[in-house]
Amino acid sequence: MTVWELRYTSVNDYAMVVSLDDHDSLAGRFRIDGTPKNWMDRPLVGFADSTRRKNKRPPADVSAMVPGALILSERAKDAIGPFLARFGQLLELDCDGTGEIRYFYNVTNVVPCVDVERSQKTQLGDVKMESFDDSLVPKEAAIFKDPSTLKVRIYINDAGKAIVDPVIASAKLTGIECGLLAPLRG
Repeated sequence: MTVWELRYTSVNDYAMVVSLDDHDSLAGRFRIDGTPKNWMDRPLVGFADSTRRKNKRPPADVSAMVPGALILSERAKDAIGPFLARFGQLLELDCDGTGEIRYFYNVTNVVPCVDVERSQKTQLGDVKMESFDDSLVPKEAAIFKDPSTLKVRIYINDAGKAIVDPVIASAKLTGIECGLLAPLRG
């Protein structure tokens, strides 16, 4: 069984989402740890783009914000949100105070399936390139995180990819893919 990474595509092609409230960032509101979040209000976010670029990068249907999370547009939420919600939360974000809502995807389905001993590690002992214990990877369609990489990766199995890929293609969603795993930085 192959395990894929559910991720946003190149941050060089699309504008990244950023918090517009330093307090939200400092308080760890967007911390990814596999646990549910309970936001009483919508955090204020916007799109970052370098002012040195000739052409501003457009927002994608699925954007980057912090490693291990995805930010979905309303269109993306309508298309793939029902499947994603089975494995985590879609939390509302207030985009630029314009009334546009984006959704922070927080995966809460944590499945210990990375074989840390067989995985490549950094000098500090963190997992750099995963090796999976196939007997522990979900067989049914699933999106999940593993405790050893939950702050940086969202995984999807073959059965989940078979559901998500056609939806991404038919809805022509930008900024999202089920890609092959690459070594983590570090």
